[in-house]
Amino acid sequence: SADVVIAVFDAATSGRLALTCYRELRGSDFLSRLYDWDALCCWPNGVFGIQSPGLYQIVNCAFGNRQEDKGKTILKTDDKVLSQQMQRLVACRIDRSPMPSDIVKAVTNRASVLFIYDMNLRRNILFVACAVIRKYRFEKYKEEWKMYLEPEKRDRSYQFGRLLAIFEKAERDTYGSDEDREPNAIRQQAIFCQRPMYAAGNIEKQLEQAYFPRLKPRGRMFYKKLIGQIMEQISAFPKEEWNLPLSETYLMGYYLQRNDLYTAKNNENTEETENG
Repeated sequence: SADVVIAVFDAATSGRLALTCYRELRGSDFLSRLYDWDALCCWPNGVFGIQSPGLYQIVNCAFGNRQEDKGKTILKTDDKVLSQQMQRLVACRIDRSPMPSDIVKAVTNRASVLFIYDMNLRRNILFVACAVIRKYRFEKYKEEWKMYLEPEKRDRSYQFGRLLAIFEKAERDTYGSDEDREPNAIRQQAIFCQRPMYAAGNIEKQLEQAYFPRLKPRGRMFYKKLIGQIMEQISAFPKEEWNLPLSETYLMGYYLQRNDLYTAKNNENTEETENG
């Protein structure tokens, strides 16, 4: 029943403090608004389960620059930009405002050039991007996006995202333990986003010629069957749409399909170990 005051201050210059945001809310309303944000802006985050990314995390993934910190590569945003963007997101969370479209575009663009980041940053960027996209799509289009793989999802971009994950995993399955080069799917991700059918054809041709022959028959059949099922889903859309640029939802299809493939692989390895 208590009232809550939300105040944001900014030290514009030394010795001067500016009040940039002020709200008075009932305590129950304040908690409800926090809950609503977390319920929409969330996504599976590996061993941590379903989480909502922090506001600093969102800003850094959207606008941060790569820096080295204690031997790790991180994304860090310029102080002035960080201050501006944090004020926007705090206001969004408190006022139930929509996710800013420029932030959605920024994290989507960053998640579409994964090859320039190390694995830890990739996971973080993808997690944040999917959480932000999920909230944005609900608010703008009233779409409810599940946080588990939907093989028959009627969304062209989502299905192409699944295809990208399968191309990546199929090639990685042929690598030795000491190989760390990027699969063709990741190196061609930016082209794939703009001309998906064209890029998919090139990547699949490379798989057929150089990588499928290295897989065991069982693995080769598994991936070819998945590719065929996805192409069947894509072919249900008008042909003139097949090669159009993808929307941001392709990242959710990519993330969930990739997660499903690695989960299945881990389960398979566990069964083989238990069976001796």
